[in-house]
Amino acid sequence: MPTTRLEDLGRETTFAELHSRLHLHPQEAELWDLERRPGGPPPGKLRIIDGGVDGSGDIDTGKGPYVVLVDGPLKTSGHLDLWTYEYLPGLVIVRGDLQARTLSFGNGARVFVEGSVFVEDWLFGQYGDHNAVLSATGGLRARASFLDTHTFIYTDGGVRSLLYASRAGWETLEPDIENEGEGNGTDFFDPAVLDRYGDLDFPLAIQAAREGRPLFLPGVEERFPARLTSRQTK
Repeated sequence: MPTTRLEDLGRETTFAELHSRLHLHPQEAELWDLERRPGGPPPGKLRIIDGGVDGSGDIDTGKGPYVVLVDGPLKTSGHLDLWTYEYLPGLVIVRGDLQARTLSFGNGARVFVEGSVFVEDWLFGQYGDHNAVLSATGGLRARASFLDTHTFIYTDGGVRSLLYASRAGWETLEPDIENEGEGNGTDFFDPAVLDRYGDLDFPLAIQAAREGRPLFLPGVEERFPARLTSRQTK
């Protein structure tokens, strides 16, 4: 089944209409940041998807820039990949729940969910120093969440997930498995998803997740009972 491009759905719009839809909304500031960039807003796609998205296959985004307002839930039974190329900006606002089998976000993609995030299996976040973030007003549920050193997830309703992440930047949430680049991934992960230094290789892990292959060694998940409780991110 071919992958659906998120910013090809819905209809074209303008910054003026987006401001009208998001007037006094907390994420309207994200629009202002894009428009007020030196030299003007970057050329890219501006889309509104009325009624939300309910898909049965994989959904991704282009290299950016893009702004996509999903006026409803965003759901797919496949993989959802919210991404940009290098430092290009991308903004996705979901006015409902977000649901996917597996989810990855990174680089310049900023994702704001007015609801909860439900990921059946694995969630990945990469290259947050390029401005990536995943934020939800509800809770977040995933079998496990894998984040690099500069990538964070924030929820008002807490996170229920095994967490592989760096300690840096978290106010209240302590990772279950620390991602500090110390080569101790051999204690937790299947050898097929490790890099040559013994740390989790995100591209290999994402590909394995999409193919339904294991990420953890047998018995590892059960060693972290806190994954089954809701923990605050801030």
